[in-house]
Amino acid sequence: MNSARILILALAAVAAAAAAYFVYRSSAAPEPQIVERPVERAPAVRVLAARGDLETGQRVSASDLYWQPWPEEAVSPAYVTESRSPDAIGEFTGAIVRASIAQGEPITPRKLVPAGESGFMSAVLSPGMRAVAVPLSAETGAGGFILPNDRVDVIVTYEQDGRESYGRGGGFIAETVVENTRVLAIDQIFGEDEEEGAVVGSTATLELTPDQARAVSLAVARGEVSLALRSLSDGEGGPRLSVVEVPARTEAEVDRDRGRNTMTVYRYGQRQDVALGDGGQ
Repeated sequence: MNSARILILALAAVAAAAAAYFVYRSSAAPEPQIVERPVERAPAVRVLAARGDLETGQRVSASDLYWQPWPEEAVSPAYVTESRSPDAIGEFTGAIVRASIAQGEPITPRKLVPAGESGFMSAVLSPGMRAVAVPLSAETGAGGFILPNDRVDVIVTYEQDGRESYGRGGGFIAETVVENTRVLAIDQIFGEDEEEGAVVGSTATLELTPDQARAVSLAVARGEVSLALRSLSDGEGGPRLSVVEVPARTEAEVDRDRGRNTMTVYRYGQRQDVALGDGGQ
């Protein structure tokens, strides 16, 4: 076999192999192509939310609130949105939390009470406490230097009935009714940062327990009530009831003790009849 024939057979073999390869590729199924579609994000609005947990009675600062993206279809009409209230953070700064708010929870006006609005005082009050207003003046209010959140003692001054001293003449008595009670407001001023300097108002609202509220109300009816300002370092703890009211003596008790050489002494709010020796000593 000559070389020309061998070359022709080699070329024919290569051509057959190439033809077979192309037939195989054409008959094979095409590989599936993965088409990535862009993810369509639902439109979002920014709602006012709590940056951390807010407890009932807490005063809100600007750092406690922020704008959080929220799915538009999940926005409640009660939520505060940036589009409707762009200045909401400033408006709610200083408000009091009426109901607890969890971290990240959208803010609703029902859960915050802005200062000065209806319901603000009840939100400021500690659980179990009562708000009682007492008359105030520059003379009875430490010259006007008592401000909200200060701690004071409540002192009542009244004239003692001459009959109680058994003919020896009456006199003026000053008793401390409640110690270390918190001033909630002076007139309509709720925060110490709302006014600078002295504040002379006509009423002071105090935070008291129910028993203390009754004692202070009785003191207002009995005589003139004054507020004694306490030092900042002496304001630890809650208010303390100093005077235990003693019922008035009946006519029978007065007649029984009439003529006895005794003297009535008030000690820590308790009345005691002390027998005197000869000569009234």
